[in-house]
Amino acid sequence: MKSSLTPSTLSLAIALGLGLATASAAEPKAATEATSPAPVYTAKEMEGFITLAKETVAALDGGKNTEMIAKLTDLETAWDAQEETLKPKDPATWTSLDKTLDKSISALRSSKTDIPKGKAALEDLIKKLKQATKP
Repeated sequence: MKSSLTPSTLSLAIALGLGLATASAAEPKAATEATSPAPVYTAKEMEGFITLAKETVAALDGGKNTEMIAKLTDLETAWDAQEETLKPKDPATWTSLDKTLDKSISALRSSKTDIPKGKAALEDLIKKLKQATKP
């Protein structure tokens, strides 16, 4: 089968391909910036979540899996109960926090528990909850 690409079409395709490669290289930075939450919540709104996340990590570190699962469930339940209040204040920040919490839940409550991944997600959640808190 003979190619229908002319030299100029081929040059354009290569240039577009290079442009896509450049755009792809920039995506991780943009994604990272997008997941850095804005400080939109009060300390009072975030303190319970931070405490539960820290307690979950402590139970995880102590090898107390039953307690860790209970704390994680408490955190998830508390977070979901406040969605209607918190999400409207800044949907992007809420979504970033929610996705981070979901990562920890997925890693720690799945049939294939991944403790390092779950702990890293919880630590990231604590950091993001603090970033989302107004000074």
